[in-house]
Amino acid sequence: MSGIELDLELKFGTEGLQLLPEISQISDLERLNTIQRAVKTVDSIEQLRQLI
Repeated sequence: MSGIELDLELKFGTEGLQLLPEISQISDLERLNTIQRAVKTVDSIEQLRQLI
């Protein structure tokens, strides 16, 4: 999870870190990998929320 956490913080700051409680509930590794890749490519936090 620390990779996603770092990516969220670097790209979206504290607003991105607010997504961590919701992301930490996800146990599907494929979905987590998709989210991590998406953090790098989405243009807004709203786009990322739609994936979660």
